[in-house]
Amino acid sequence: MEQVWFAIGCTSPRHELKVRDDARRYGLSSFVPLKYEVKKVKGREQRMLVPAITKLIFVKGTLEEVQDYLAHAHFVVYIQRSTFSNHKEFLTVPMRAMEDFIAVTEHHEEHVTYFNPQEIRLNVGDQIRVKGGLYNGREGIIMRIKGKRNRHLVVQIPGILIAAIEMTPDMIEIPDAEEPQKPSKNIDIDKRALFDLAHRLLFEIPDKYQNENEYYLLLSELKRTQARLTTFKGYTPATEAELALPLYMASVKLDAGVETAESRLRKAISSLKESSLLKIRCLLYLAVLSHDEALLQQLQTLFDIWLKSPLSQNQRSLIEEYSLLK
Repeated sequence: MEQVWFAIGCTSPRHELKVRDDARRYGLSSFVPLKYEVKKVKGREQRMLVPAITKLIFVKGTLEEVQDYLAHAHFVVYIQRSTFSNHKEFLTVPMRAMEDFIAVTEHHEEHVTYFNPQEIRLNVGDQIRVKGGLYNGREGIIMRIKGKRNRHLVVQIPGILIAAIEMTPDMIEIPDAEEPQKPSKNIDIDKRALFDLAHRLLFEIPDKYQNENEYYLLLSELKRTQARLTTFKGYTPATEAELALPLYMASVKLDAGVETAESRLRKAISSLKESSLLKIRCLLYLAVLSHDEALLQQLQTLFDIWLKSPLSQNQRSLIEEYSLLK
C-alpha cells in the first residue's frame, strides 16, 4: 500500500506538537507548520513558535500504518475526512505538494506568512519553479499579496493552508510548459481556471504589461491547463459548451489550433437551446474573438430588446460582460 500524507485532527488545540512527536516516536513522519506569535507568559510578553493552524497534524504512512498509530496514540486523534467528497474519503495531501510546503516553511518561520484558503485567491497561472537558494527546485505560485510590496512564493496544502515567503526575481524559473500533462483530476475546477486565465490574458492585461514576468507565467499555466483538458468531452450540450468555450479562448490567445477549437465551439453552440443564456454567452465570445461584426450586431439587437423589459440577474450579468468585451 502506498504511503501518503494524511491530515490528522486532535481534540485539543494545545496538543499539536505533542501529537507530532508522539507519531514520530511511533515511527511515522509527522509535520506541524509553525509560526511566531507574541504571547504573555507569567505577565511578560514572549515571542513563541506556535502551530499555524490549530488541531491539525500531518502524518505520512500507509492507511494501515496510520490507523494502527491512531489505535495506539497517547492522545485522542483521528483522520480528517475530505470535504470535497462529502466526507466519504480521508483527507490526504499529494506527496509533491507536501514536500514543497515543508521545504519552504520548515525552519524559516520568521519569513513565512500563513493564510486560510478563503483569505487569499490563488492565480493558478502564476506557477513557477525556484532555482538556487534554500528552495532550489521547489514549485509554487508567484504573486503579490495585498498589503505587501514584494512578490512572494506561495505554496499550499490544497484546501487546508497556504504559506507565502518573499522571493527575489532572479530565483524564479518557469517550468517547461511542454512537459507532458496528466489529464485533469477535476474538470470543473480546471475549466473555470482555464476560462479565468484566458480571459485575463485576452482582455485584462494591457499591452504595456505583456513583457513582464507575470504575463509569461500566466501564459505558461494557460498551456498546461489547456493540455490537461483537451482529451475531455462534455456529456451534455451544456457541459460540452462550458468546456469548449475556454478551450477556444485559450487557442486564440496561444494562436494554436484555433480552427479546430472554433469548430468544436460552434458545434457545441448548435446543440444548445435558443433560449439558453450559455449559448448567448458562447456566441458573444465567439463574435468578439473572431471579429464577427454581423454576429455582434445580432447580439446587440438582442440585448436592446432585453433592456426594454425587467432583467433577470443572469441577463444583467451577461449585458455587463458584453459591455466589458466590446
